[in-house]
Amino acid sequence: MLKEITVNQSLMRSHKDAWNNRLKRACTEFESIFINYMLKSMRNTLVEDGVFGKTYEAKIVKSMFDEKLALAIARGGGIGLGRILFEELKIKND
Repeated sequence: MLKEITVNQSLMRSHKDAWNNRLKRACTEFESIFINYMLKSMRNTLVEDGVFGKTYEAKIVKSMFDEKLALAIARGGGIGLGRILFEELKIKND
């Protein structure tokens, strides 16, 4: 009455790999957001002076710099948060 369901193992593996790749990117981006927040918090402890001064434009440039720096740090290995999240959430390829 019931037919046995067969699953193509290579197809399942490719879906798992695609999912894990997307998950890894998401974990890296989350780590980047976390690092950006840390940089922003650290920057708020500094006295506002220097090359750019205290202008609105200076705040925008510093914010953009912090975002790019956080992304570069996260993509370069980061502080380990993205890797830990990924290891906990990934689909195992058994």
